[in-house]
Amino acid sequence: MSERSVVFYGIESEFLPIACKLIEKMYSVGERILFLCDNDEEVSFYNSKLWTFSRLAFIPSGNKQTIVADDVKFCHTWFSTDIVFHNDPSCLLHNGLDVADLNDIEKFQKVIDIFNLESIDSAKTRTKFYKEKNFNNQKVWIQSENSWKPGEL
Repeated sequence: MSERSVVFYGIESEFLPIACKLIEKMYSVGERILFLCDNDEEVSFYNSKLWTFSRLAFIPSGNKQTIVADDVKFCHTWFSTDIVFHNDPSCLLHNGLDVADLNDIEKFQKVIDIFNLESIDSAKTRTKFYKEKNFNNQKVWIQSENSWKPGEL
């Protein structure tokens, strides 16, 4: 089993386009993703936007309101407010949520943590939590003027 990793993306632009690009990239290499949301409204919103993000890519995705239980295995991206393993995900993606009370996070191989640069202090706090859960490989990318640079937390 490979080492667990966390990739932080500090963004200054909108969350959704960044998340969609990352999901598209993860899908292209066969990763299955759990997209963790704050509430059911976010689940519906993000799930509906992923379907329309790219005209060239179709990424099978869903949530408990849109997909029947027998078809979950076909969803490479699952949107939820809880950590669930319906689609057998290897990657957890979220937008800077408070992860301190997340059960079962250690079942993932990778976490993608997208945070607004204005909330960098909370991202720094999450680095400690991830290390406690044995996510020892941590990388940071900072968005600056539409490019990405390695960074630190």
